Amino acid sequence: MDSKSKLLLATALFLAAAFTSSADASISRWSGGDCRAIASGDASYCSTNDCRGIVKKDASYCDTDDCRAWAKRDASYCRTNDCRGIVKRDASYCDTSDCRGIAKRDASYCQTSGCRAIAKRDKSYCN
Repeated sequence: MDSKSKLLLATALFLAAAFTSSADASISRWSGGDCRAIASGDASYCSTNDCRGIVKKDASYCDTDDCRAWAKRDASYCRTNDCRGIVKRDASYCDTSDCRGIAKRDASYCQTSGCRAIAKRDKSYCN
């Protein structure tokens, strides 16, 4: 798996982790620095530990199991279907359109700018 593929998976997992870290979390809330970090692969933009764990590929930073799943590349850590879809790169597991967009690397499925940024690997889409 090349580094761009790994980054894409990391980003998708980070977005999936957002669902488990807060009761009212949604992909649309992952914007700003964390979005830019994941889309670009530059951890200096990160504002959360999960972002750092995903971008640095180091589970020791992670606060959520979904983050650990990506950092370890092991879907058995996933707590959400979106995480499974992203880690396994299989959109059939996904519950959301954004997960499908990231898993398939096809921004046409995306409903949020964060998803588009990750699917296209272009931080300019981040809010």
